[in-house]
Amino acid sequence: MFNETNTTETFTNGAEGGANHNFLADCAATILERYNRAKAATRNSLEDLCVVGERLNDAKEALKGTKGAFGEWCEAQGFPFDKTWRARLMKLAANWDAIMEAVEALPEDKRKWSVDGVLAIWAAAEKAKAQPEGTEGEGEGEGEGSEPKAKAKKETEAERLRRELAEALAEIERLRQENEALKGGPKAKAKAKPEGNAKPNGSVDPVTAKRAGKVWGLYTRGATQGEKDAAKARLEEMAAKAGMDFDAFVAACGLSH
Repeated sequence: MFNETNTTETFTNGAEGGANHNFLADCAATILERYNRAKAATRNSLEDLCVVGERLNDAKEALKGTKGAFGEWCEAQGFPFDKTWRARLMKLAANWDAIMEAVEALPEDKRKWSVDGVLAIWAAAEKAKAQPEGTEGEGEGEGEGSEPKAKAKKETEAERLRRELAEALAEIERLRQENEALKGGPKAKAKAKPEGNAKPNGSVDPVTAKRAGKVWGLYTRGATQGEKDAAKARLEEMAAKAGMDFDAFVAACGLSH
């Protein structure tokens, strides 16, 4: 442990950390610069805060050999945030890719760019992924007039997020297809091939089948009826693009009810 009376002087002069001194000094400089630059809840500011979290994680790794060294180093630098906020920034950086995937899957007006906002979205998405499958039938057979327990519960935040994610993915795919058709003009739109280049013998290519399989999982195991309806609408749209009815398309993709 470090002596509290000379902690600041020790880190400032570089006596503690040895070869790490220049590295830690660079970490501190970057942290202060990026943190001061992040003034609003925007994507750019969030990226600055991600860099702050990355350098905090780097510094912690460099000081892991001595118990309590990282916390004392942070105090010595005089960072304008406390231990709790520091932990959130480190979590943001450590899970950046997964967090951005969860945020960008939401409709534009549902996205949050604050640290707390994106961490909440990511946590809800992770909770939704971990939710046990096959629970949609709970409460059946309890007798006429008795409301199934699972259905009686108010839609949870995780369930709402899963539904919105499914709807957002379907809308993103629809807009992508429209954009591709518009790029080629009226002629290209008129000659547009069925989605996934559906083959004339009633089969679909592996890429389309894989995409349909993901949507099928939401359709058959969705946590809410809204999520299932959105997934079914997406499958029907894919089937129409492939020139098939719903059942034929499902069969061609190797899926089953």
